[in-house]
Amino acid sequence: MKKSLLALAVASIAAASAASAATVYDKDGTSMEVYGRVQAVAYSTHGSEAMGSNSYYDNSIQTSGRLGLNLRTPLTDNIAAFANAEWDVADNDTTDSFDARYLFVGADFGKFGALQAGRFEDAVYQGVTSYTDVYEDWGCYGQLGDGDKRDGMIMYSWSGYGFDFAATYGTAKDAQSVEGAWYSEEEALDIDNSYSVAVGYSSPDVLFGPISVRLGFGSAHFQDDATADLTYDRYNQYAAVLSWGSVDVGPYIAAMYNIRDFSMENSDFDYKVQGVEAVLAYGFECGVSIRTGYQWLNNDPDNEQVSRYKNSDAHIIPVYVNYDVSPNFNVWAEARFDAGTDDDFVYETLTENTYSVGARYTF
Repeated sequence: MKKSLLALAVASIAAASAASAATVYDKDGTSMEVYGRVQAVAYSTHGSEAMGSNSYYDNSIQTSGRLGLNLRTPLTDNIAAFANAEWDVADNDTTDSFDARYLFVGADFGKFGALQAGRFEDAVYQGVTSYTDVYEDWGCYGQLGDGDKRDGMIMYSWSGYGFDFAATYGTAKDAQSVEGAWYSEEEALDIDNSYSVAVGYSSPDVLFGPISVRLGFGSAHFQDDATADLTYDRYNQYAAVLSWGSVDVGPYIAAMYNIRDFSMENSDFDYKVQGVEAVLAYGFECGVSIRTGYQWLNNDPDNEQVSRYKNSDAHIIPVYVNYDVSPNFNVWAEARFDAGTDDDFVYETLTENTYSVGARYTF
């Protein structure tokens, strides 16, 4: 969590987990790193259905892999070009091809910031809501955007003197992930354009770590034919997070609030999706870490009389225990407990408790 937005721009959130990436080429400042992982996770009933292993609510094991490349080369004494490509594959895929997770290319201008273009999350996620994204499978219910990796994005980011700034612009693209767009098929819409900004400040260490406060705003405009069911016009998103410490070693405390206000072509169907996430974690020097907290997600239609979904809430308590056996191998156990989710909430499986146990080899 001490990583700046500039570091995320250069190496991406995906590459941040690849501490053991292998440098396969490094000469005169030009380098190429290869990283990835292979994992197997056992899911309990309901958990297996949520993760796509099977649709029968049976216990199941899912294996998956990830492969990434980090590329960098100097252009001048003060400017370097960089690129990242990362792919996912899982044993429940219907094809044998890799799915692109991150794909971007950019330029690092040193103290003047960085500029990149391609596929990644917007500034609100990278600069704000990601600070409570600390679980494997059963987190991020109180936020929106952790799955919104979109194509055709441009981002400028800058860090210095404890401050971070990032701004993204999204160009027109079809079938892009829009979490909270529950009237659409698989929460995907055709985007006309989007933009977002995030600002933050991290203090020097106070007792066990830095204190960070971060704010973000984003907006997306959709094509008129975004969905055959109900036509989406736009959304505005607001997010804020306060954190203290680091998830690596020692205590970590964080609280995040996020809201997306959806406007429809027929204003009778306008609605808001908002959530809160609180995290309490501790990382031991022996490699064991424990994380828990509370997550709340609310669906609030402006007109309940015509809305398909009623005003309802989800309340979730995640529990996660991880052990880094070595820099390349870790095991974990994770559980999701229902804390009073409404029976008619959009995601029906959230009323069920579930758990998972996994092992991962990272290279």
